[in-house]
Amino acid sequence: MNYTIESIADFCGGKAYIAFPGSKVGRINADHRILKRDDALFAALKGARFDGHDFIPELLDYRVHHFLITDEEIAERYAGRANFIVVNDVVEALQRIAAEHRDNYDVPVIAITGSNGKTIIKEWLNALLESEFQICRSPKSYNSQIGVPLSVFELSSNDSLAIFEAGISRPGEMDRLEEILRPTLGIMANLGDAHSAHFGSDKQKFGEKWRLFKAAQKVSACADHKWVKWLSKEERERCVFWSMKGEKAQIQLRVFEQSNDQTQLQAKVEGKQFKFSIPFTDRASIENAGHCFAMLWTLGKTDNSVLDRFELLSPIAMRMEVKQGIEDSLIIDDTYNSDLHSLRASVDQLVTHSDRDKWVILSDLKEMQSFGNTYQEIAQMLLEAEVTHLIAIGPEIAMHKDLFAPIKVQCFASLDEYWDQLDLKTLKHKAILVKGARQFRLEKLVNRLQAKQRITTLEIDLQKLGENLNYFQSKLAEDTKVMVMVKAFAYGSGGYEIAHFFQSQRTVHYLVVAYADEGMLLREKGINLRIMVMSPSKTSYESMIQHELEPEIYSLNALKDFIRAARSMRHFFERYPVHLKLDSGMHRLGFEKQELKEALELIASSPFISVASIFTHLSATDEATHDAFTREQIERFDIMNSQVVAALGYQPDRHVLNSTGVLRFPEFHYEMVRLGIGLYGFSGNEENRFLNALGSLKSYIVQIREVNAGDSVGYARKGRADAARRVATIALGFADGLDRRLSDGNWNILWQGIPCPIIGNICMDMTMIDVSHTQAKEGDEVVIFEGNDSITAMAAKLGTIPYEILTKIPERVRRIYLHE
Repeated sequence: MNYTIESIADFCGGKAYIAFPGSKVGRINADHRILKRDDALFAALKGARFDGHDFIPELLDYRVHHFLITDEEIAERYAGRANFIVVNDVVEALQRIAAEHRDNYDVPVIAITGSNGKTIIKEWLNALLESEFQICRSPKSYNSQIGVPLSVFELSSNDSLAIFEAGISRPGEMDRLEEILRPTLGIMANLGDAHSAHFGSDKQKFGEKWRLFKAAQKVSACADHKWVKWLSKEERERCVFWSMKGEKAQIQLRVFEQSNDQTQLQAKVEGKQFKFSIPFTDRASIENAGHCFAMLWTLGKTDNSVLDRFELLSPIAMRMEVKQGIEDSLIIDDTYNSDLHSLRASVDQLVTHSDRDKWVILSDLKEMQSFGNTYQEIAQMLLEAEVTHLIAIGPEIAMHKDLFAPIKVQCFASLDEYWDQLDLKTLKHKAILVKGARQFRLEKLVNRLQAKQRITTLEIDLQKLGENLNYFQSKLAEDTKVMVMVKAFAYGSGGYEIAHFFQSQRTVHYLVVAYADEGMLLREKGINLRIMVMSPSKTSYESMIQHELEPEIYSLNALKDFIRAARSMRHFFERYPVHLKLDSGMHRLGFEKQELKEALELIASSPFISVASIFTHLSATDEATHDAFTREQIERFDIMNSQVVAALGYQPDRHVLNSTGVLRFPEFHYEMVRLGIGLYGFSGNEENRFLNALGSLKSYIVQIREVNAGDSVGYARKGRADAARRVATIALGFADGLDRRLSDGNWNILWQGIPCPIIGNICMDMTMIDVSHTQAKEGDEVVIFEGNDSITAMAAKLGTIPYEILTKIPERVRRIYLHE
């Protein structure tokens, strides 16, 4: 980007206050932390909790000379100190500028939309094609009304291909994004339930998303999805269809062979056959690979040299990560790819750590050698970021070391050469960005630099979570929806991470949380699945609507309160979904039969809300002695459902069964089921043997001491013995979820599989165990529980249920997520 400030003002139709005529704008962004350069234009966005105009005085002190604002008073106050463009709407102005910028580049543009998978498809295409093209792509998940223009601003004359995401949540938004992107090629990814609240139907939502491709030459699409039937003949003719189910399509894709961690795929197209492997076995990854192959075929890039890169694809969590490093350093791990645009994003992250000296460890960038003055651009980028030290790995970057002056540059032929001479103390309190070409395996360096803290952890095996989900889904009809519980920190497993996993599976339709705050946090972290809130408060309804959270309504007062809140905000939506809770006999929450008539009359007189589902809680699906009562509850529910349908004129989704109920009462699956503790490994009946507990609670030995015969150990002198003992103290106590009733021999903690009884009282942060019969040493790992049997045994010992064991583990215990 390189426009005069006058041109920018002309692009967006703004009123210009020019202090420096003819000055050039080289970058536009809305993050005040990363624009401390004199050719940057700051777009002062306003949000519910921030106003970009508040940062203008600070940015003026940091040499930022260009501002896009809505407050003309600010332009007048600082007249002569900077250039100001005053507009009515900053977002609309950004979009108009981006459209003008896009118009200056005649390169193929691939646009990706859909409900799920956009980011991973984009990143995989980049990894597959980065040696064939110089690629500009959306940073992170920049696919919104703001994110798309910010992505397009990265497009430059060096680029020979662009890949952008586009996402919408309301009708009319895609037209604006299409005007900016004007894609030549498209990918229609999976169409799910995300952001459905503002669309009258799936067909309407699909139609809005498809508007992105109204002028595209070709669109890659999976012929196996139901929305294909909604395409016109002309739209079908522009599609490159692929199928795994034998549907009519140019590309037939099938799983050729599958192991525990790899899937071999075979594609047949126009009489040709191609084989390639991906390091994943889940259905979502296979579908993403199908989209990628179809686009490679469209681009004419199906040589073995390209297809072989499928095997090197990274997992779905391909993101820059900030990690605690040794010597109090901070490691910015962005080793998963090495293009110029992602380097710029990671350097921006480095800039935000202004309290530390900034180092960069960078290898040769083999994928980028044929595309212009790469190292000259990198040098300028690092200088602007005030990087003080560059570690250059490889012969190519060493040849260009003089470009980086005055940055201190050290050159090494290989990673091992650098590591062998490294004095770790030089890294103290540094912010270190690590990035480079795959062949240099810089992820190994990141592992070495990362702080190895010995801490108490709960390991969560996501493969087992997926297996449990698949087991339950194997019991359901294909069209039965799945609602999963992530309340109570996802039963102790970690709310966001588990929600993100379910979102990636694409077979989950709803998440359920207990309170609105839980749902808002998931939204802020990027979870876009539909979320039902079971216990919303009167004061949370407006915030819930803003975050697209759907309330459980269980009483007339709750319904009236929500109607009042929704009426005041109805300009944000057409019909807001709610979920009616019916009391069929549990007598905890829900409408009773005599209240239902008034509730339905209120709903019928409020056309701005709709009933997405009706449901009830069954008291005893896991106890066969109460099966007659369970069926009586369901019968009452069916009667009340008939009353609902008669009053509303449509059938909302029905759901009555929990995890155990799904297995024991298949005739009552209805339109949807609710899965909770079963997903985490427990079902309450004999089929529990088919499920796998996810969590393993582990800690480590802090100290070992010899204790004489007759001496006591711990508080209240409970831990006495007649013989001398070898006692280990471990870094875990009742504040970490280890119930104090397990004290004094009531539970064994395992060292290398050997049971070691707890001695004396469990303390808040520490527990003592007897390791006399082991070779244990300080620093060794110990296991508190692991697997179904030990968690069930602990629950039995305490007279409780596995739910309580899992949910009592606090957030201070670090969760580690295992991916196979």
